[in-house]
Amino acid sequence: MGLEVSQFCRYAEEQKESTMNKMIPLIMLLGLWSFSVVSAEPVQVIAEGKAPGDIASAREQALTDALRDAVQKGAGVDVISSSKVTDFVLDYDRVLAASFGFVKTYTVLEGGLGDDGLYRVKIRATVDKGQPGVQDKMALQLIVRAKGSPRVALEIDELIEGIPGASGFCQTWFEQAARDMQMNLVDVKRVGRQDDRLAARDQFFGDQKTADLRRLGVAQQADFIIQAKVRGRSVGTDDVYGMKAGKYAFSVDLRAIRPDTGVILVSIPVPSFEGLSALESRNEGAREVLFKLLDGGQAQTKDGAWPLFRRVFANWIAELDLGAIMRLEFKQISDSEFDRIHKALGGTPKITSVWPREFDSKGLSFMDVESRLDASAMKAAVIEGLGGAFAIDHTTRNYLQFVRAAASGVSNTRPSVTAGQGDRPVTRNSQNEAGGAEVGKTEESPAVSPPPSTINPQPSSSSLPPWAWALIGAGVVAVLVGVFMLGKKSSGWQGR
Repeated sequence: MGLEVSQFCRYAEEQKESTMNKMIPLIMLLGLWSFSVVSAEPVQVIAEGKAPGDIASAREQALTDALRDAVQKGAGVDVISSSKVTDFVLDYDRVLAASFGFVKTYTVLEGGLGDDGLYRVKIRATVDKGQPGVQDKMALQLIVRAKGSPRVALEIDELIEGIPGASGFCQTWFEQAARDMQMNLVDVKRVGRQDDRLAARDQFFGDQKTADLRRLGVAQQADFIIQAKVRGRSVGTDDVYGMKAGKYAFSVDLRAIRPDTGVILVSIPVPSFEGLSALESRNEGAREVLFKLLDGGQAQTKDGAWPLFRRVFANWIAELDLGAIMRLEFKQISDSEFDRIHKALGGTPKITSVWPREFDSKGLSFMDVESRLDASAMKAAVIEGLGGAFAIDHTTRNYLQFVRAAASGVSNTRPSVTAGQGDRPVTRNSQNEAGGAEVGKTEESPAVSPPPSTINPQPSSSSLPPWAWALIGAGVVAVLVGVFMLGKKSSGWQGR
């Protein structure tokens, strides 16, 4: 009997030692896990980006380069290689979208065109480990949640031979994609019908001028217009594993434009595509193949229509953070007045660059301005700069038309730009008379309804502070130790 007890005690000791050997790695793993949770806090970095200032997308590329630099410094990830980009200049929009998987918040500290012809952007960003390899749709969803969405309208020209009637397949795909991204999609035709009803009401009550203006459609209904030209046809059938499948060929041309200025932001010819569908209905088969083309993700279709969305959002974000490119139109302005307003705007806070485009003293003169002022504040700055000699005739968000105050019948005083709250540092760069840029120092400038430049996503209700996770880890270790001690006590009792 004594021998049996002795053997049992040795067996218990061996089991205890084995248990301890197994628990040590577990305790170490839990400790490392707790430490990693505590140490995996987001980091704040200062990052810079630049791009040649003589290209149309200089601002977007410079901001993208700054975000890429922030991800590299804060998360140790090269967004260019992780997003499989081989040419940054061609695919900067993909890098921009992928960066939003890592950058939680950022603020633009400086931005503008320098003497060396480079557009530079400096940001302060908060970066975490992020979501590597985030796909197009998810990346754009992150951008919409962080920065909001512009108003987007669709103009679709679709013709599919062999498919009776108007299909509207492309329209359906874009509407579904916009809903998935929570974009602000505007139905311009429906808005137009509402304008017609309001015009009829104005006319009934004797306000003919307002009725005519409504019918002219002078109000800007969208910030961007996406245009798609779709051509397709049914090209018979093919045998696929002994089954008949319909064969369809498509070509798609896409572009995005600014409706108020007519500027074409991007034009994308989607590669032609021939696809098969096992669906018996030719309508449904054509729809399935066209959706594959627009969705992309296949070797033949590449990215489909997603580069168009990425470019639209790249332009939208650059406008929010760096200011809008506004076009100023002057009717019959003199040479001295044109030079005067050029210099005045170049020294105005929140205006970073001024480019005279065309001058005609007897006709229309044009000037492009990069500005963080809204249209109302820009109007006030121009009227003040010209001493009240000109008045506003018509304005949209990015296009302002001025005529002489005497011709408009308006007597202008000299208003000043209204100061606002919540401004941020801005580097003022004004064009000098030689066409170069004079880089000013960073300063706090008055704001007038400034666009948001900082991403402020809502914190997750399920997240816990790092110290809470550390306590949880410590608690788990304490429970395991308690179980071990209980087992030891039980073994001692058995031994007696």
